[in-house]
Amino acid sequence: MSLTLENLPDHLLLEHCRAGTEAAFNVLFRRYFNKLYQFSLKFLKDEVIAESLVLDLLLQLWQKSDQLDNSIEIAPYLFTAMKNKVLNHVRKNYLKTLPLDDVENHCLTAISADGELEARELASVYQSMVKKLSPQRRKVFQMSREQDMTHKEIAAELQLSVNTVENHISASIRFLRQNLKDHTDIAFVLACYLYI
Repeated sequence: MSLTLENLPDHLLLEHCRAGTEAAFNVLFRRYFNKLYQFSLKFLKDEVIAESLVLDLLLQLWQKSDQLDNSIEIAPYLFTAMKNKVLNHVRKNYLKTLPLDDVENHCLTAISADGELEARELASVYQSMVKKLSPQRRKVFQMSREQDMTHKEIAAELQLSVNTVENHISASIRFLRQNLKDHTDIAFVLACYLYI
């Protein structure tokens, strides 16, 4: 039976999962485990955590397969759910992950052409919000996050106190979090990026 299941499209495998066919779930598991694992590992940089989150997601798929809409497309559903799991993990643990440029690059290449367009749009929204910072605050924030300068280096170059630099960066982060909270994908970038 598993030989014929291997050739079935995702939506038919999901129907078999709804009927309790474990072999169908095993096919979906093999089909998506490594892709989801590689996707989450790019952001988490921790093999154990990445594997744990993927296993958790796929177990939920099996347990809740009877609750999923018949018209659902498995790949976008799984990658969106995986992204949310990674985001939740990062939020809870304040993990330091990739620099913003690397996160944007991974977002652009991780899923599909549609994913690329969405990632570009989200990066554009983020950049437009950075431009809304006051000129001094924006300069300090960009020197810290884009030029990877320390607070002390920024203070010396701009002839400010280190405390003033820290205040500018904290205020910038608060502003971005507040104004980008409705953009889950950008919140993900910020969670990865702003705690560094």
